Amino acid sequence: MKNKTMLPTLDYLLLPATFSILLCFVFAFGCCVGSYLNVVIYRLPLGMKTSEPRRSFCPSCKYQIPMWHNIPLVSWLLLRGKCANCSKPISSRYLFVELITGVLFVAAFVRLGRGPEDFYQGFDWTMLAAWCFIALCIAGSYIDIDHQILPHEITWGGAVAGVVAAVSIPKLIVLDTRWMNLAHSIGGAGLGFAIIWVIVQLGKMAFGRIKFQFDKAEDWSVSQEPGAEEPIFKVADQREGYSNIFSRPSDRLMIKCLSARLGERSVENATLFLTNDSVIIRPAEGPEETLPLEGITSMSGTCTAVEQPREAMGMGDANWMACVGAFMGYKAVLFTIFAGSCIGALISLSMIVLRRREWAARIPFGPYLAAGALIWLFSGPRILEWYLSLAGPRLEAE
Repeated sequence: MKNKTMLPTLDYLLLPATFSILLCFVFAFGCCVGSYLNVVIYRLPLGMKTSEPRRSFCPSCKYQIPMWHNIPLVSWLLLRGKCANCSKPISSRYLFVELITGVLFVAAFVRLGRGPEDFYQGFDWTMLAAWCFIALCIAGSYIDIDHQILPHEITWGGAVAGVVAAVSIPKLIVLDTRWMNLAHSIGGAGLGFAIIWVIVQLGKMAFGRIKFQFDKAEDWSVSQEPGAEEPIFKVADQREGYSNIFSRPSDRLMIKCLSARLGERSVENATLFLTNDSVIIRPAEGPEETLPLEGITSMSGTCTAVEQPREAMGMGDANWMACVGAFMGYKAVLFTIFAGSCIGALISLSMIVLRRREWAARIPFGPYLAAGALIWLFSGPRILEWYLSLAGPRLEAE
């Protein structure tokens, strides 16, 4: 037990008030980080730089927001969720991201060992790694919900940050040497990626292909935004990244077209078979033709049917689990996958009971994995110890 008499008497009496002020600063800092995360969530999937333009802007009128209208939480509330220039609504998501980031930063600060009794021990660099991971979870979750993608800047960038943190902060994963921490970090990243990769491949074999048959002609397109990581296939209200469709060399996307424009080439009444590097044109009459995708900057048209490979999870989830493993090790990977699956199943069942099945279907698996990872960050080791304490007597009895 720590000897609190070692603290100066006067300082100890003032400590609760001082610590409360410190928590306010941590909350304000978290809200500011959340404000930046809103920029990341909006710009990163569009291929925009987070530093250009330097100021945040209204999504509707593009008005660059001055500093006094961009105070986290306060500005949104005072302006009643509207742009000061055009009065168009600004999503409450901006307020929520700032609020949840501030709350989680404070929770991490308190939960991970920075109580009042630790005030004089200096800054714990483990806290910085925790804050970084929380920010990645929030940004990745919202991007995945909005666009069904997990950008490499979040996943692999986060994995690199996790490995660097593991080397720099020896007690981040295990109380051992930097080399042991590095081994746990790299091993956790590899395990996280491998487990989800296997699930993706088995899911494709088990579920085969998914078919969409439309009663009327629907628009479709394949395009890549400037600066984006990969092309996006869109049809009706469906949106899918190329890496999720073509994760294996044998994967093909079939589009039954009434019309199609492939770069400068126009096609009528044909079936297209898209692969990762080519497009096969099978017209209603005439010979089949294969065109390389290189040089075709965009594709679009109208279609009556689409058939694509179906999978249980996407490769973005595999990349995300590599990030989780890099920050917190292999135990966190196993816990996160289990907890994320339980959370996803619970929400899906709840939505079915509430007759909101379509709402649950819009949420990809990435946010559930992020939720599972955050549970591990705050209480995972304690939950694991509790479970093992229950299972231990049973194993000994057997």
